[in-house]
Amino acid sequence: MGTLYVVATPIGNLEDLTFRAARVLGEVEVVVAENSDRARKLLGHLGAAAKVIVYREDSPESREDAIVERLRAGDAALIVDAGTPGVSDPGPDLIARVRGEGMPVVPVPGPSALTAALSVVTFARQPVAFLGFLPERRTRRARLVRMAAETARTLVIYLPPHGADDRLRELLDWLGDAPAALCCELTKLYEDVRESTLADVANHLAAVGARGEITVVIDVGGVVSETVIDRARVEALLRERLRAGRPPGKAAGDVARELDLPRGEVYEVARGLRTP
Repeated sequence: MGTLYVVATPIGNLEDLTFRAARVLGEVEVVVAENSDRARKLLGHLGAAAKVIVYREDSPESREDAIVERLRAGDAALIVDAGTPGVSDPGPDLIARVRGEGMPVVPVPGPSALTAALSVVTFARQPVAFLGFLPERRTRRARLVRMAAETARTLVIYLPPHGADDRLRELLDWLGDAPAALCCELTKLYEDVRESTLADVANHLAAVGARGEITVVIDVGGVVSETVIDRARVEALLRERLRAGRPPGKAAGDVARELDLPRGEVYEVARGLRTP
């Protein structure tokens, strides 16, 4: 029975690969990777000849079956395109399956955009809330960011290059012009860490564009919670929908989406209303 090694790989600079990671990747017969081309490039750099099996978050269960069968015969390594598996990258489902089969899982730590950014941003303080990539739906993004800002001192968020400036504008709307750092191309040739405010980094990104994924660090220690809703406005909007025949739950959902508010809080207001 083999061991699954969860191996962190460079986020840019190949010199960041640890000695241990290089040894493991050179010894295993199978590497489970997010992208076969990138994996083979890394293995070629190391002179390793492991078989590559592609595994992504949307991979079918049959792919997990195949990986488990290979593990029964020997060790394997799990890597992602860049950084640490499971940190906003595929990994947890496969690891859970492997552990469920009674096989050992061993971390081989190393590069991560999360820790790289926190190590150089001057205002980063504990507690830190790592949000990874934000949800697709705006209401869910707003709820997640606002809830995290209530309990953390520092937020760390990953942004894809496409639409990153729009996401920064949203964060500015929700958090105000808080201190922020825009970390681009970490460990790469054009590495840039810009510390300023959300408004400034949003303007900067809109002007220069993005080459790749971005790490944003935000100081929310001075952000005043905005979860206290404008009750009068919420009640007025709810009454409009209730008079139109919408059930309280549906009306609450409509208003919550319109105002970017938690649905539960709006529903509590709806339950206490009597439509005139």
